[in-house]
Amino acid sequence: MKFISKIFVGLALSAALSSCTDYFDVENVNTITEDSFWQNREDAFKGLMATYSGLQGHGVTGGTSAVNTPVRSDTGRPNNWNAGAQSLQKLSFNDNTNVVKEKWADLYTAILRANQVIEKVPGIEMDEEEKALFIAEARFVRGVCYYWLYSTYNHGSVILHKTVPASKEDFAKPLAPKEDVLAFLMEDLVHAQENLPEEWDDNNLGRATWGAATGFLGHVYINEHNYEQARVEYKKLIDRTDLYQLTPEISWNFDTEHEFNSESIFEVVFSATQKAGSAAAGAQDGPTGSEGTTRARTLAPGGAGGWRVVMPSYWMTMQLKEDPMDPDDSRNDDRVYSLRCEASIALADDGTTYYQQEVEKAGFNNNEASYLRKFQNHQNTNDGLGDVYSSGINERIIRLADIYLLYAECILELNGDGAVNEAANLVNQIRARSGVMQIDPVNYTAKSLMEHIMWDERPKELMFEGHDTRWVDLRRWDKVKEQYDRLSKLEFTIQEKNLRYITDEDVDIVPLREYVEGAAAYTPLAHDYFPIPVDEALTNPNINN
Repeated sequence: MKFISKIFVGLALSAALSSCTDYFDVENVNTITEDSFWQNREDAFKGLMATYSGLQGHGVTGGTSAVNTPVRSDTGRPNNWNAGAQSLQKLSFNDNTNVVKEKWADLYTAILRANQVIEKVPGIEMDEEEKALFIAEARFVRGVCYYWLYSTYNHGSVILHKTVPASKEDFAKPLAPKEDVLAFLMEDLVHAQENLPEEWDDNNLGRATWGAATGFLGHVYINEHNYEQARVEYKKLIDRTDLYQLTPEISWNFDTEHEFNSESIFEVVFSATQKAGSAAAGAQDGPTGSEGTTRARTLAPGGAGGWRVVMPSYWMTMQLKEDPMDPDDSRNDDRVYSLRCEASIALADDGTTYYQQEVEKAGFNNNEASYLRKFQNHQNTNDGLGDVYSSGINERIIRLADIYLLYAECILELNGDGAVNEAANLVNQIRARSGVMQIDPVNYTAKSLMEHIMWDERPKELMFEGHDTRWVDLRRWDKVKEQYDRLSKLEFTIQEKNLRYITDEDVDIVPLREYVEGAAAYTPLAHDYFPIPVDEALTNPNINN
């Protein structure tokens, strides 16, 4: 059962933190004020749910961000008419790019709501244990949002709002040193880990758990290159086989039927139900606001009512097409591509149905080599087509396969060749689940196995997942430039809707290429992180760009 239902809290301070306007100087008699709200347990619960709903924002996980950020890594390819996504892959984005502004605003909105819970709930008369739990959940959301800000903007130096602003002047804070931001978000995540339950009953699925906080702590540590502490946190999750196990099928991690499954560690909840009076798709605030994500509509092919704004990159498509199937796995009988490939992308010759029609009829008319299947409503029916208007598929942010691969990275970094067998075993568990050929550890050193994880396992298993996961990976490994240069030199062709590499015999074919502009433009200082959005810079006198 999906638990979290968006409950709009119309407090006078519910605007985004980056917005400094005359709003605060005008009295709205219809607005719920802090004096009239935050009175009882019901108000506290509503405030907490509004905090969780901040994670549904378009700039966080609700569509725009999840769809567009993969094109800055090596897994996504923008359509040629989508200027916003094009700017990410060409690395021509700036402080006025939509996703740069939207992500900042949505994350700070969620932080504001979390701060309201943390500040107001202690004064409410309610059960003390539940009060402590509400605060721990709010601190979890605040810690996650600050981690995403820290890992996305200005090399980690962002604005710290530790309390609810009391006036518009309180919004205009200077940028905090990255060390202060890191310490603050770590305090929140450690507090959450120490105070959140290991699991919830079926009526409360979607609320944060000990495992979710532990997973985020591991992510923070590994991206700070603290491999030992990351190893410790990830091992806690791997050892809890009573809580977390790989699902039998990888596709279970991308649909509605298997949400909150044994592999799920944290997911953001969505619902396709449109509330009465709602005119817009996707998650929206307000009394008629619905809780869908626009991911399906943005990625689906035109024949299914989609916009095909972003597609898997040519490189990613070829990686999945070449995923080696295990001939001894009966699931591969008569299968064209691996289960992992089939669960991730739709190919014109994969022999499946896609949005209620034979896959080759889905489009592939404008140099599209593949479409995304992950988190798509391609199995649902709506007048013969999948429902792409507003999707209710939960966004899986952390799952166990991700933890396996990150733990393997940690032990390879820490123990070198002595960790190859253990790391290969984790990789093979993931591959076996999808009927993919096992790797033999005798053929690998720590270095070559880590490269296999970088260029094979992590992109194939996790493409388009998490919160900008692939870009964070490439940046952690200091491999952005290397990968952009490599990809810019690859040449492809599409013949009869099927992608392949150019060969020496293709003398009269104009090759398809990607990442050429990005490879020429990339510099770490300018492109590893987003800049502070122009809206913040213009309205905040304490930011000196």
